[in-house]
Amino acid sequence: MSYTAIVRTQGDPLNVRSSPNGQVVDTVANAAKVMVSGDPVAAGGKNWVQIGPNRWVALEFLTKETPADNNNDDSLSIKGAKVVATQTNETIGGGLKVYRTQLIDGTGKVVNTVRCVSGRVDKQTPSDIAGSQTPIPFGVYTFDRPGSVEKAGGEFGGVWSPVTPTFKTGRSGLGVHYDPSALKNNSQTGTSGCFATPTIEEREVMSNFIRTYKPTHLIIQKN
Repeated sequence: MSYTAIVRTQGDPLNVRSSPNGQVVDTVANAAKVMVSGDPVAAGGKNWVQIGPNRWVALEFLTKETPADNNNDDSLSIKGAKVVATQTNETIGGGLKVYRTQLIDGTGKVVNTVRCVSGRVDKQTPSDIAGSQTPIPFGVYTFDRPGSVEKAGGEFGGVWSPVTPTFKTGRSGLGVHYDPSALKNNSQTGTSGCFATPTIEEREVMSNFIRTYKPTHLIIQKN
């Protein structure tokens, strides 16, 4: 049995363990969505459920998602610093859809707004299929290393902040970076599926926000 659940704590991150009642290996933010698989396992006086390979959490801190939950605005329900991107009908680079991307601090204040793009120029419909080179699927993602902007070459344009979806998808290897090809208007314009700023100026705004405010979530939503 698999289903989507929402983390419900008193505000603190939820510990993720390597096995039922095992060693803590990670945390998941309060209000984040996770994909539960399999049946609960009792250990240490609690019931535990699996949310990924070698990733277990206490069932008491999860609430099964309902249709009403799914219709809520994730940008409002998730607390703390975050990046909220809304796909628009505006295009650049010969067909890349622009995502109006708000950089929001822990108090809910919009610190800055930048443009972002995703997917190749001729593939602008989001898909969960691995290798599709389409835009990043709509949903909630967690930053793997909040506050970290790694320096990497090639397509990443000197920036790489990996993110992990909180929902089931065939896509992987996703992250936030700068796309030097975004305005070139050719067959390779855009990303292979990540989320990117199209200019150096916007790259610096995004990078400085990530370093300074350490956002925990990336939220990609429809217009």
